Amino acid sequence: MTTKLTTTTTATLAVPDYLQQESNALGTEHLTSDDVAMPRLSLAQAMSDQVNKTHADYIDGLGVGDFYNSVSGVIYGPGPLHFAILCSYPPRGVEFAPIEQGGGIVDLNVPLTDPRMMFGPEGEAPQATRFYDYVLMLNPGENDSEVIAMSLARSGVKAAKSLNGLVRMRGTAIFTGIYTAESLSKTASQGTYMTWRFRNAGFIAEAEVSKFAALHTSLKAQAVTTDTKTLTDVEVL
Repeated sequence: MTTKLTTTTTATLAVPDYLQQESNALGTEHLTSDDVAMPRLSLAQAMSDQVNKTHADYIDGLGVGDFYNSVSGVIYGPGPLHFAILCSYPPRGVEFAPIEQGGGIVDLNVPLTDPRMMFGPEGEAPQATRFYDYVLMLNPGENDSEVIAMSLARSGVKAAKSLNGLVRMRGTAIFTGIYTAESLSKTASQGTYMTWRFRNAGFIAEAEVSKFAALHTSLKAQAVTTDTKTLTDVEVL
């Protein structure tokens, strides 16, 4: 997915006042959306490489149940995080290689009607996983607001459907609502894991409507390249 989104992210690096007048595109003219991946809002699990001190992707200070930026490594904590949904995409399938074969992504766009999305005759898990993808504005209306992607899958599908329900019940454009995200612990037969909980938290300010509408139009019309490096950490069960 690609887009020429140019919204400035301020949460990871504040621009000094003396540089505010400089062109933010100078020297980056050759970079297109195909060369840059949008960061993803990730939720740290007990098995995430980012909480393993011996792993190269370890993020100092990140704890199980913390939200974090998959590209910058910024830690947001367990929430509640406030966000608006700039765009929501139709669900898709992603196929992963079996762990015993090294894991990793095989196919990022498996049709939902593909046999790989189906359970086997003996109840075997599907080869591909259903994903719900969103682009959010974290902390809308604040100085530290930033655009970030969010993917929900596996045990997160229930949370995604809950969020989708909150969106539909508003009866307004998708980008007008503000929601909160919190992490919570759940236990299944496979073990304990962290998942998402969403709640309503009001509406965006009137001054933000035209900007958010323009962002929604841009994102909806074009695909967005999101960071896939930690995609396998999107819910482990």
